[in-house]
Amino acid sequence: MENSSMRKTSFIRFAVAATAVAVFAGTTLPANAAVKPADKASIGDDCTAASAAANKVAKGRGVDGSDLTCLVVTTGSYKGSTKWWYKDVKPLKNIDWTIPANPGGYSLTADAITDSLKAEGLLTATTSVFKPGAGGAVGLGAFQEIKGKPEAAMVTGIAMTGGLYSNKSKLNLLDSTPIAKILREYDGIVVPASSKYRTLNQLMDDLKAKPNGVAIAGGSKGGIDHQVIGLLAQKASIDPTKLNYVVFSGGPEVITSLLSNSTQVGVSGALDFAPYVASGKLRYLGVSSAKPLAGIKAKTFVSQGYDLVYGNWRGIMAPADLSAADRLNFIKVIDIMHASPAWAAQLKKNSWDNEFVAGNAFKAFLEKHIPEINTVMKGLGI
Repeated sequence: MENSSMRKTSFIRFAVAATAVAVFAGTTLPANAAVKPADKASIGDDCTAASAAANKVAKGRGVDGSDLTCLVVTTGSYKGSTKWWYKDVKPLKNIDWTIPANPGGYSLTADAITDSLKAEGLLTATTSVFKPGAGGAVGLGAFQEIKGKPEAAMVTGIAMTGGLYSNKSKLNLLDSTPIAKILREYDGIVVPASSKYRTLNQLMDDLKAKPNGVAIAGGSKGGIDHQVIGLLAQKASIDPTKLNYVVFSGGPEVITSLLSNSTQVGVSGALDFAPYVASGKLRYLGVSSAKPLAGIKAKTFVSQGYDLVYGNWRGIMAPADLSAADRLNFIKVIDIMHASPAWAAQLKKNSWDNEFVAGNAFKAFLEKHIPEINTVMKGLGI
């Protein structure tokens, strides 16, 4: 029994470590300040007027081995600049978003993508439909029924991959078309301003004594919030299965429950709580990032003695019947967006990391991530 327990702990540590390492992948925006030769070019890098005149090509330097061409950009923030770019990229006309949850992190992500694409001349219009329920399974099921709509898209993330497991869904995220993983964000833990808890250590000490003695509000069962508080409990030698975790649809409901005193602790995206902390209604006990987050006055878990860095990635899926040509164009559009000033502004505004993996690399990430997150979920007893 002891060996089995040790193996389970080892698996969990491996999965958490893998996710934590991924937090730092791709967090730097492509450099646009210096001219890059063809063999080192990335989307949005500067090239020379002579290279543009010669239509010089950077072979295989684009997403999925596609080519970049040195040209004068005609739209968006880089209009008039000479850049390594996709010569054949076509702006999207309308993205029909499926949001697999109530308004919150997924819809905020879709809005940020939409605004950035429009600012860069890469999108004309969008529509959105909300399909909440079953940890993302309702939304994914509805999305996977969509046929013949090449500009349909769905926001996904760790809340969905965890939620599919916890809800015992038979749906497979990889039955849709992976486009790109675009960001990583971090959770915060808060209490009402009137709470007796001034530090994370005080809360964890009470949970050690009585794990179910505090009502903890968070998002869907098995979602990122549930994972964060469960893994944090493990770091404090607390059985995560004994926590009194109260499921809500997202950040707004978590906040309402805290302000009405129906729960005592809240877990959600760190930025969700910022206005209420600023107004003096809530107080941060900690954030799950490796370093303090800009604009958020909260200590990290690590700085308070808990070795946990855990972030919520988000990405974009397209329908399964997307043609190869439409798939590559969609990926190119998102690649341009992720290197743009408009997207950089969204990252800063929302305290997100620019964690970008596209096309085949995103598919490979999902193939590795899904078994890892299942291991985490098993370890949390979910």
